[in-house]
Amino acid sequence: MLVPDFVHGCIAPTFTAFHEDGRLDDDGQRNLLDFMQQSGAISAYFIRSGMGQMYAFQMDDVKHLTRVVCEHLAGKAPVLVGCNGEWERDYSNRPDPETFLRQGIELAQSAAEAGASGVVYTVPEAWVPAANESMGDMTVRYFTRLCESVSLPVFIYQPPNTHKDYLLTPKVLARLAALDKVVGLKASYSDAYYVYNLIRATKDEEFRYICGHEGIYFAALYAGATAVIGQGATITPQILKALQEAYEAGDRDTVLAAQDSTNLLCEECSNPVDFYKAYAADKGYPVKRAFRKYKTNPYGQDPTLMTDEQYRIYRRLVERELEKFGAAAAV
Repeated sequence: MLVPDFVHGCIAPTFTAFHEDGRLDDDGQRNLLDFMQQSGAISAYFIRSGMGQMYAFQMDDVKHLTRVVCEHLAGKAPVLVGCNGEWERDYSNRPDPETFLRQGIELAQSAAEAGASGVVYTVPEAWVPAANESMGDMTVRYFTRLCESVSLPVFIYQPPNTHKDYLLTPKVLARLAALDKVVGLKASYSDAYYVYNLIRATKDEEFRYICGHEGIYFAALYAGATAVIGQGATITPQILKALQEAYEAGDRDTVLAAQDSTNLLCEECSNPVDFYKAYAADKGYPVKRAFRKYKTNPYGQDPTLMTDEQYRIYRRLVERELEKFGAAAAV
């Protein structure tokens, strides 16, 4: 399967709009998407992402969000859907493996029917190896079975803080990249040595590496990455677009300036999701600063919302950095 053209530039980890009681907020979600589109710098929208609280979703939530987003962005932009089965990432309470797999396939079929352009699955931390089976063999078995039943392009996601036993090695990734439906990987790691080896392991395959930490985007591009997913790909995609265009044009000074801005903005933001929802509302796209509370998930502890002063300080910083790249008017 060919890698889709949209795997280039910013793929936004789309934040999820909620009501105060944790229900999905359809109007808020549409407003958020409309605000995101104003940047003109986003190649595709990844829903049920890590920053969209992917572990807090039930099956019906995923299907509903998928329908709302795909309908709203139809003819405008590609949509990628996180299609893992239900699990709060509690390692002491893993789901039945066959149920988890079956749910993942069902969600992919629902995403295809809704008009999504691709599906995303995390490395299978919800599974454990069979007797005498290596972790790598189990991971390949999991994705092989998914690919047998999924029609859309499959993207692998290795989230932050993935259990060390489940981290992909370059050799295992090369095996996964050889599967016909698997077209890309997002690994949320800033270790450039590790990322470089992952990218180079798949250089001969029809496969793309999506940089999962924008703090090393310049380095990942040089090694062969073609796209980025991170908070900056939602909040300030104009800067990351400028970085990539400068890299492709051989403009080293602009590459480094854009990377400096990107890193500064990552370091200074205490809650990117809360900031962006407040920012969208201030710009005339109402969305509540609400989130869904977790029960046991150690990956997504309930966040601390920004104070008004923190918000004002960070907004000034965002707008200052955007202006450096001629992007202030776009937001």
